[in-house]
Parts: sequence; C-alpha cells; structure tokens
Amino acid sequence: MMNRWISPERKQAIKDQLRALGLALAVHIGFVLLFLAGTWSWQPFEQETPPVRVTLVDMGPVVEQRREDEEAERRRQEQAEQERAEQERQREEEAERRRQEQLEQQRQEEEQRRQQELEQQRREEEERQAEEQRRAEEAERQRRAEEERRAEEERQRRAEEERRAEEERQRREEERRRVEEERRRAEEERERELEELRRQREEAQRRREEEEARMAEIAERRAAEEADRRAQEEAERLRLAEEQAAEDARRATLREEYESTIRELVRRNWNRPPTTQPGVRCDVKVVQIPGGEIIDATIVSPCNADDATRRSITAAVMRVGEFPYRGYENVFAREIVFTFRYDG
Repeated sequence: MMNRWISPERKQAIKDQLRALGLALAVHIGFVLLFLAGTWSWQPFEQETPPVRVTLVDMGPVVEQRREDEEAERRRQEQAEQERAEQERQREEEAERRRQEQLEQQRQEEEQRRQQELEQQRREEEERQAEEQRRAEEAERQRRAEEERRAEEERQRRAEEERRAEEERQRREEERRRVEEERRRAEEERERELEELRRQREEAQRRREEEEARMAEIAERRAAEEADRRAQEEAERLRLAEEQAAEDARRATLREEYESTIRELVRRNWNRPPTTQPGVRCDVKVVQIPGGEIIDATIVSPCNADDATRRSITAAVMRVGEFPYRGYENVFAREIVFTFRYDG
C-alpha cells in the first residue's frame, strides 16, 4: 500500500541513504578492527643468544658493578617501557574516545537522518491523506452540486408542468365559462320567448273572456247578428290557420335550406380519402354557438363509411369553422344532426 504513494524520486533518495548507511557501517567496522589489532598482546621475538667462551677471572667487583649497572638499566628500561605503555594506553584511550565520539556523532547523524526520513514520510503521509481528504471532499461537493442541480432541474420541470397544467385548467375554465355563458344567454332568450308566448296566450285568453262576456251581455241585443259574427269568426279562424300553416311550411322550407347549405359547405371542404366508396350516408352531430361558430363535430349512427372517411368528414366540418346564422335564426339549434351523402 505504501509503495503506491512513494514517487520514483523518493525511492531513489531512500536507496542513496541506505547506500551511505552501509558505507558508514563499513568504516565503523574498519575502525573497530584497527582498534582490536592495536590492543592485541603481541609477544616479542626472542633471539637466541649464541654461546660465549669466557675465561674465568676473579672479576667479583666488576661483576657486581655490572650487575648493578644491568639492574639500573633494567629498571630504566622497565620505567621506559611503563612510560611507553602508559603513552600507548593514553593514545588508545584517546583513539577510543575519538572513535566513540565519531560513533556517537554518526549515531546522532544517523538518528537525525532517520528522524528526518520519518518526518518526511509523516509529512508525505499527511499530504497524501490531505490530498485524499481534499479529493473526497471535492467529490462530495461535486456529488452534492450534481444532486442540487438535478433537484433544481426537477423543481423547474415540475413548476413548468404545473404552470402548463394551470394554463390548461384556466383555458378550459374560460372555455367552460364561455360555453356556460352562451348556454345561459340562450336559456334566457328561450325563457323570454316562452314568457312572451305565455303573455300572448294570457292576453288572448283575457281578450277572449272579455269578448265572451261582452258577447253574453249583448247576446239578446245582437241575436240577429250572431250568425254573421260566427261566420266572420270562422273565417278569421280559417285565415289564422292558413297563416300558421304557411308559416310552418316556410319554417320547414327554411330548415331544409339550412341543412342543404350546411351539407354544401361541408362537401366543399371535404377531402375524399382513396378508400371512400359511393353511397356513403353518415349522420353528423355538430355543436355550435349562436352566431354559427362550430365547437365540435362527431359521427353518429347510422354511418356506413370507414374510419378514414369518418375522420375526413369531421375534419371537413371543423374546417368550415362557422355555419350561416343570419337569416336562419328561427331554425338555429345549438346541436344539429345532418346527413352527409356521397354518391360518387
């Protein structure tokens, strides 16, 4: 795991430090070997004294003097040897002290280098962890930003859908109010017409009653004229009946003219599909408002056309857009049904 986070430069630096440490240890081991070689107890080589031929002479005093001289020389040599040994010991102690100082300095330097390496590794580890933390925080920030962006887009999308739904609802509500208002006006118009008819009937009834009362009062006085009055009334009744019949005939003719005009308008706006065969008979229900504006058109039974022809008929009605109204007020109806014909 650690090797993945150590750069090639750092690996080379560690190799160089290990190589320097090996060289330092080799130098120290050389010093130790030299020190051991210097403190080793070497036995001096003793040269064999060649035999000497002497002549016994009474040399007592001379021998004694020589012995004393030899003893003095021996003591002098021993003193010199002790001084040399002491000097050697001091030199060895000084060398040992210097070696120990060098070893201590090298140990301290090595410890310092190790501490520096550990500190460097710790800093690198902290930097790595900090970098990982930064990357994790950056990834988390980006994730949150992405979630916030998506949430904002979703909120805007929902708001747009709600706005469109509200606009559609308002449009439908406006259309419903408009249709309702037109229906209300048509209903009020119909109520006014019915009220006018009731008033006329009541007025006629009142006049008839008044006339009957007056006729009853003068019945005896106008008995001679009764037959003539009855004849006149019968003639008037017949006249009114004839006028009503003429009006009904005129309305029927106007109704036929109205439907014929509608069929002609639809035929002119009709695009015949290739599948349409002669002999088509389809009843079409049209919803319109006063003024002739077309609201809806549907095919009702009976209808012997295929689906394409049915769709083309309703499309033709909607393309007309508005049926004639002026002059056809008496035969106008909000919902009408007419028969669409095609004979080829």
